[in-house]
Amino acid sequence: MADLSVNYMGLKLKSPIILGSSTMSKTTENMKAAENEGAGAVILKSLFEEELRQGDVGYSDSFHPEAYEYIMKDALMVYGTKGYTETIEKTKKAVQIPVIASINCMGGKWWAGFAKDIENAGADAVELNIAYVPFSITDDPREVEQRYIDTVKAVKAEVKIPVAVKIGPNFTSIPYMAAKLKEAGADSLTLFNRYYQMAIDTDTLKLKPVHYYSTENETYNVLRWVSVITTQLGVNVSSSTGVHTASAVLQHILAGASAVQMVSEVYKNGFGRISAILEEVDQWLELRKKASLADIRGLASKKNAGEHMGFERTQYMKIAEAMLVQ
Repeated sequence: MADLSVNYMGLKLKSPIILGSSTMSKTTENMKAAENEGAGAVILKSLFEEELRQGDVGYSDSFHPEAYEYIMKDALMVYGTKGYTETIEKTKKAVQIPVIASINCMGGKWWAGFAKDIENAGADAVELNIAYVPFSITDDPREVEQRYIDTVKAVKAEVKIPVAVKIGPNFTSIPYMAAKLKEAGADSLTLFNRYYQMAIDTDTLKLKPVHYYSTENETYNVLRWVSVITTQLGVNVSSSTGVHTASAVLQHILAGASAVQMVSEVYKNGFGRISAILEEVDQWLELRKKASLADIRGLASKKNAGEHMGFERTQYMKIAEAMLVQ
């Protein structure tokens, strides 16, 4: 059997598959189930600033780390981390794999305090789920990007545990932003956030949330940027969005990712999918006489270094040509 362990921002994981932050990862039972099926780590459901504004009320299924609503705009900010920190403590006692906390805030000054509470509760690392989405024509992109950088610096100044930064794909230059986040102290980058989507109820004219599972097609945009960033920066990257199969896991490792996060596939088909996918990954490695995932990490990116732009242009021209023929 091949060695499927990975090193993710200094944490030793028994496998590259991480149970991503979601409503699944809010109970100790689910996280134990993920561990039993071979998950290398678990990321707790996000601690949201909006929830804390209501005091220590816990966290409900109506909140999701990749789909949040702005609520209680003028409410008093109250530290209410007790329920969350207790979950960290319980989970640490129940599982042997690393437990990564997740926080999602809008106001920059609150991040560091929450992260410190999480560290004190025993979390092995923290993932900053940063989603500053500009909606005003007066929002300066440089100021928006600086908020990300300042957030990472503030948290790193307060905690000693590893810090991952989860970002979305909506930057003018993703490689430049990745470099700035690494410079600010990020131990890893998670690519990418799936932002909250909305629809309009045509009867009431009110906005309503739209929730849907990811598809494997969504993973290819992530794959491109994993390759570009790891080749140039050498930073740890965790791939998120659209990881449903062993093929997707292998492609991300070949592109240079240290780990992958899985949510939708487990939602749809259960925790057993983790072990099934890992078995396929092991078979792929053994067939090619590879002793470990470390032997293949980044191989495809190194082989195709510098070809991303050319590939993109070539494929664009082929598609345009096909459309003309039709």
